[in-house]
Amino acid sequence: MGGASGPEPQYLVTAPGPVRYVEVTYRGEVIGCLWASVKYDAAGYVRRLEAEPPEAFRAPLVWSRRLRAAKAEGLPALEALRRWRGAPEDPEGGTVVADAPERDADSYDALKKQLNPGHVDPMADFFAQTPTWPDGTPIDRSKGWDPLSPMKIPETDYPASTDGPVRYLPVTRGDTLLGYLWASAADDAAYYVGRTDAGADGWNAGVPWVLRLRRAQREGLTPLQALRRWKGAPEDPRAGTIAVDAHEQEASSLDDLKRLAQR
Repeated sequence: MGGASGPEPQYLVTAPGPVRYVEVTYRGEVIGCLWASVKYDAAGYVRRLEAEPPEAFRAPLVWSRRLRAAKAEGLPALEALRRWRGAPEDPEGGTVVADAPERDADSYDALKKQLNPGHVDPMADFFAQTPTWPDGTPIDRSKGWDPLSPMKIPETDYPASTDGPVRYLPVTRGDTLLGYLWASAADDAAYYVGRTDAGADGWNAGVPWVLRLRRAQREGLTPLQALRRWKGAPEDPRAGTIAVDAHEQEASSLDDLKRLAQR
Protein backbone atom coordinates (compact mmCIF):
# COMPACT_ATOMS: atom_id res chain seq x y z
CA MET A 1 0.00 0.00 0.00
CA GLY A 2 1.11 3.56 -0.66
CA GLY A 3 3.88 2.46 -3.05
CA ALA A 4 5.49 4.39 -5.84
CA SER A 5 2.65 3.56 -8.23
CA GLY A 6 0.49 6.21 -6.53
CA PRO A 7 -3.25 6.19 -5.89
CA GLU A 8 -5.46 4.07 -8.12
CA PRO A 9 -7.66 5.86 -10.69
CA GLN A 10 -11.21 6.59 -9.61
CA TYR A 11 -14.18 8.70 -10.56
CA LEU A 12 -14.64 12.17 -9.11
CA VAL A 13 -16.71 11.97 -5.92
CA THR A 14 -18.89 14.95 -6.86
CA ALA A 15 -19.45 17.25 -9.83
CA PRO A 16 -21.60 20.26 -10.73
CA GLY A 17 -24.70 19.91 -12.87
CA PRO A 18 -27.24 17.14 -13.42
CA VAL A 19 -26.73 13.52 -12.43
CA ARG A 20 -28.35 10.29 -13.58
CA TYR A 21 -29.15 7.59 -11.04
CA VAL A 22 -30.65 4.17 -10.45
CA GLU A 23 -32.03 2.76 -7.22
CA VAL A 24 -30.12 0.07 -5.34
CA THR A 25 -32.35 -2.38 -3.48
CA TYR A 26 -31.89 -5.15 -0.95
CA ARG A 27 -34.69 -7.71 -0.67
CA GLY A 28 -37.01 -5.24 -2.33
CA GLU A 29 -36.18 -2.23 -0.14
CA VAL A 30 -34.41 0.81 -1.57
CA ILE A 31 -31.15 1.20 0.37
CA GLY A 32 -29.48 3.83 -1.81
CA CYS A 33 -28.76 5.10 -5.30
CA LEU A 34 -25.91 4.63 -7.73
CA TRP A 35 -25.32 7.86 -9.66
CA ALA A 36 -23.17 9.29 -12.43
CA SER A 37 -22.65 12.82 -13.68
CA VAL A 38 -24.20 13.61 -17.04
CA LYS A 39 -21.28 15.88 -18.03
CA TYR A 40 -18.25 14.83 -15.99
CA ASP A 41 -16.36 11.67 -15.11
CA ALA A 42 -17.93 11.47 -11.66
CA ALA A 43 -19.87 8.64 -10.05
CA GLY A 44 -20.72 7.31 -6.62
CA TYR A 45 -23.22 5.80 -4.24
CA VAL A 46 -25.61 7.62 -1.90
CA ARG A 47 -27.03 5.69 1.05
CA ARG A 48 -30.67 6.02 2.08
CA LEU A 49 -30.25 6.75 5.77
CA GLU A 50 -33.64 5.37 6.81
CA ALA A 51 -33.01 1.97 5.23
CA GLU A 52 -33.53 -0.72 7.86
CA PRO A 53 -31.37 -3.70 6.78
CA PRO A 54 -27.91 -3.77 8.40
CA GLU A 55 -26.60 -4.41 4.89
CA ALA A 56 -27.41 -0.77 4.09
CA PHE A 57 -24.45 0.29 6.23
CA ARG A 58 -22.04 -1.92 4.28
CA ALA A 59 -23.35 -1.18 0.79
CA PRO A 60 -21.18 1.96 0.28
CA LEU A 61 -18.06 -0.21 0.64
CA VAL A 62 -19.30 -2.68 -1.99
CA TRP A 63 -20.22 0.01 -4.50
CA SER A 64 -17.02 1.96 -3.87
CA ARG A 65 -15.00 -1.14 -4.76
CA ARG A 66 -17.10 -1.80 -7.85
CA LEU A 67 -16.75 1.75 -9.09
CA ARG A 68 -12.98 1.67 -8.60
CA ALA A 69 -12.89 -1.53 -10.66
CA ALA A 70 -15.01 0.07 -13.40
CA LYS A 71 -12.73 3.10 -13.52
CA ALA A 72 -9.66 0.88 -13.72
CA GLU A 73 -11.27 -0.83 -16.72
CA GLY A 74 -11.69 2.53 -18.43
CA LEU A 75 -15.49 2.73 -18.32
CA PRO A 76 -17.01 6.23 -18.55
CA ALA A 77 -19.09 7.12 -15.50
CA LEU A 78 -22.46 6.63 -17.23
CA GLU A 79 -21.44 3.18 -18.44
CA ALA A 80 -20.37 2.26 -14.90
CA LEU A 81 -23.87 3.24 -13.77
CA ARG A 82 -25.28 0.48 -16.01
CA ARG A 83 -22.59 -2.11 -15.43
CA TRP A 84 -24.32 -4.11 -12.67
CA ARG A 85 -27.91 -3.82 -13.86
CA GLY A 86 -29.57 -7.20 -13.38
CA ALA A 87 -26.60 -8.72 -11.54
CA PRO A 88 -27.37 -11.16 -8.69
CA GLU A 89 -28.12 -9.45 -5.40
CA ASP A 90 -24.96 -8.98 -3.35
CA PRO A 91 -25.41 -10.02 0.31
CA GLU A 92 -24.03 -6.64 1.43
CA GLY A 93 -24.39 -4.31 -1.54
CA GLY A 94 -27.84 -5.23 -2.81
CA THR A 95 -28.65 -5.00 -6.51
CA VAL A 96 -29.77 -2.80 -9.38
CA VAL A 97 -32.70 -4.76 -10.78
CA ALA A 98 -32.76 -5.41 -14.51
CA ASP A 99 -35.70 -3.09 -15.18
CA ALA A 100 -34.63 -0.28 -12.81
CA PRO A 101 -35.38 3.02 -14.56
CA GLU A 102 -32.69 5.64 -14.97
CA ARG A 103 -33.78 8.98 -13.57
CA ASP A 104 -32.26 12.45 -13.52
CA ALA A 105 -31.69 14.86 -10.65
CA ASP A 106 -30.70 18.50 -11.00
CA SER A 107 -27.49 17.89 -9.05
CA TYR A 108 -25.68 15.54 -6.69
CA ASP A 109 -26.90 17.61 -3.72
CA ALA A 110 -30.47 17.47 -5.03
CA LEU A 111 -30.25 13.67 -5.21
CA LYS A 112 -29.00 13.47 -1.62
CA LYS A 113 -31.87 15.67 -0.41
CA GLN A 114 -34.37 13.65 -2.41
CA LEU A 115 -33.13 10.38 -0.94
CA ASN A 116 -32.78 11.74 2.61
CA PRO A 117 -35.27 14.60 3.06
CA GLY A 118 -34.59 16.74 6.10
CA HIS A 119 -31.08 15.36 6.69
CA VAL A 120 -28.40 17.96 7.47
CA ASP A 121 -24.93 17.10 6.18
CA PRO A 122 -22.49 17.61 9.12
CA MET A 123 -19.81 18.71 6.63
CA ALA A 124 -21.98 21.36 4.99
CA ASP A 125 -20.76 24.17 7.25
CA PHE A 126 -17.15 23.50 6.33
CA PHE A 127 -17.71 23.43 2.58
CA ALA A 128 -19.89 26.55 2.75
CA GLN A 129 -16.86 28.50 3.93
CA THR A 130 -14.55 30.33 1.56
CA PRO A 131 -11.55 27.98 1.15
CA THR A 132 -8.49 29.45 2.85
CA TRP A 133 -4.85 28.77 3.54
CA PRO A 134 -3.81 28.27 7.21
CA ASP A 135 -2.99 31.97 7.64
CA GLY A 136 -6.55 32.88 6.64
CA THR A 137 -5.73 33.97 3.09
CA PRO A 138 -8.56 33.09 0.67
CA ILE A 139 -7.59 30.61 -2.04
CA ASP A 140 -9.55 32.85 -4.42
CA ARG A 141 -6.77 35.38 -5.11
CA SER A 142 -9.33 38.10 -5.90
CA LYS A 143 -10.12 38.11 -2.17
CA GLY A 144 -6.59 38.47 -0.83
CA TRP A 145 -2.89 38.37 -1.70
CA ASP A 146 -1.06 37.19 1.40
CA PRO A 147 1.69 34.57 0.99
CA LEU A 148 0.58 31.13 -0.12
CA SER A 149 0.87 28.11 2.17
CA PRO A 150 -0.65 24.58 2.35
CA MET A 151 -4.44 24.31 2.30
CA LYS A 152 -6.33 24.14 5.59
CA ILE A 153 -8.31 21.22 7.00
CA PRO A 154 -10.77 22.33 9.72
CA GLU A 155 -9.51 22.38 13.28
CA THR A 156 -10.64 20.14 16.13
CA ASP A 157 -10.95 20.75 19.85
CA TYR A 158 -7.91 18.53 20.35
CA PRO A 159 -4.62 20.39 19.73
CA ALA A 160 -3.24 19.55 16.27
CA SER A 161 0.40 19.42 17.34
CA THR A 162 2.50 17.95 20.12
CA ASP A 163 6.17 17.79 21.09
CA GLY A 164 6.04 14.22 22.35
CA PRO A 165 5.60 10.76 20.81
CA VAL A 166 2.40 9.92 18.96
CA ARG A 167 0.42 6.73 18.44
CA TYR A 168 -1.03 6.28 14.96
CA LEU A 169 -3.18 4.02 12.78
CA PRO A 170 -3.22 3.77 8.96
CA VAL A 171 -6.27 5.09 7.09
CA THR A 172 -6.95 3.15 3.90
CA ARG A 173 -9.47 2.97 1.08
CA GLY A 174 -9.31 -0.27 -0.81
CA ASP A 175 -5.61 -0.88 -1.44
CA THR A 176 -4.67 2.80 -1.12
CA LEU A 177 -3.00 4.16 2.00
CA LEU A 178 -4.56 7.62 2.44
CA GLY A 179 -2.84 8.79 5.61
CA TYR A 180 -2.66 8.34 9.37
CA LEU A 181 -4.91 9.17 12.29
CA TRP A 182 -2.76 9.96 15.30
CA ALA A 183 -3.04 10.80 18.99
CA SER A 184 -0.50 11.97 21.50
CA ALA A 185 0.71 9.43 24.02
CA ALA A 186 1.34 12.15 26.60
CA ASP A 187 -1.09 15.08 26.14
CA ASP A 188 -4.44 16.03 24.55
CA ALA A 189 -3.38 16.30 20.89
CA ALA A 190 -4.89 14.33 18.00
CA TYR A 191 -5.22 14.90 14.26
CA TYR A 192 -4.85 13.41 10.78
CA VAL A 193 -1.88 13.41 8.40
CA GLY A 194 -2.44 12.66 4.71
CA ARG A 195 0.15 10.79 2.67
CA THR A 196 1.85 12.79 -0.06
CA ASP A 197 1.56 9.96 -2.60
CA ALA A 198 -2.22 9.76 -2.02
CA GLY A 199 -2.55 13.25 -3.51
CA ALA A 200 -5.91 15.01 -3.23
CA ASP A 201 -7.54 11.80 -1.99
CA GLY A 202 -5.30 11.82 1.07
CA TRP A 203 -6.14 15.44 1.85
CA ASN A 204 -9.88 14.99 1.21
CA ALA A 205 -10.02 12.04 3.59
CA GLY A 206 -8.77 14.30 6.36
CA VAL A 207 -11.91 16.43 6.49
CA PRO A 208 -14.32 13.70 7.69
CA TRP A 209 -11.67 12.34 10.08
CA VAL A 210 -11.23 15.74 11.67
CA LEU A 211 -15.00 16.07 12.03
CA ARG A 212 -15.03 12.66 13.72
CA LEU A 213 -12.37 13.88 16.14
CA ARG A 214 -14.52 16.90 16.92
CA ARG A 215 -17.39 14.58 17.79
CA ALA A 216 -15.15 12.36 19.92
CA GLN A 217 -13.88 15.34 21.91
CA ARG A 218 -17.42 16.58 22.55
CA GLU A 219 -18.28 13.10 23.83
CA GLY A 220 -15.44 13.31 26.34
CA LEU A 221 -13.09 10.75 24.77
CA THR A 222 -9.38 11.01 25.38
CA PRO A 223 -7.23 11.33 22.23
CA LEU A 224 -6.14 7.68 22.46
CA GLN A 225 -9.76 6.56 22.86
CA ALA A 226 -10.70 8.65 19.82
CA LEU A 227 -7.84 7.10 17.84
CA ARG A 228 -9.27 3.62 18.39
CA ARG A 229 -12.96 4.44 18.18
CA TRP A 230 -13.46 3.86 14.43
CA LYS A 231 -11.18 0.87 14.06
CA GLY A 232 -13.07 -1.73 12.03
CA ALA A 233 -15.87 0.67 11.01
CA PRO A 234 -17.30 0.25 7.47
CA GLU A 235 -15.24 1.93 4.76
CA ASP A 236 -16.48 5.39 3.85
CA PRO A 237 -16.16 6.36 0.15
CA ARG A 238 -14.33 9.54 1.14
CA ALA A 239 -12.75 8.93 4.55
CA GLY A 240 -11.77 5.33 3.93
CA THR A 241 -11.41 3.16 7.03
CA ILE A 242 -9.10 1.92 9.74
CA ALA A 243 -9.03 -1.83 9.24
CA VAL A 244 -10.04 -4.00 12.16
CA ASP A 245 -6.62 -5.68 12.06
CA ALA A 246 -4.65 -2.43 11.63
CA HIS A 247 -1.56 -2.36 13.84
CA GLU A 248 -1.26 0.64 16.15
CA GLN A 249 2.27 2.01 16.06
CA GLU A 250 4.24 4.77 17.76
CA ALA A 251 6.41 7.49 16.24
CA SER A 252 8.95 9.27 18.41
CA SER A 253 7.52 12.62 17.32
CA LEU A 254 4.86 14.16 15.11
CA ASP A 255 7.61 15.33 12.76
CA ASP A 256 8.73 11.72 12.34
CA LEU A 257 5.18 10.71 11.41
CA LYS A 258 4.97 13.56 8.90
CA ARG A 259 8.23 12.41 7.35
CA LEU A 260 6.78 8.90 7.08
CA ALA A 261 3.74 10.35 5.30
CA GLN A 262 6.03 11.98 2.72
CA ARG A 263 7.87 8.79 1.73
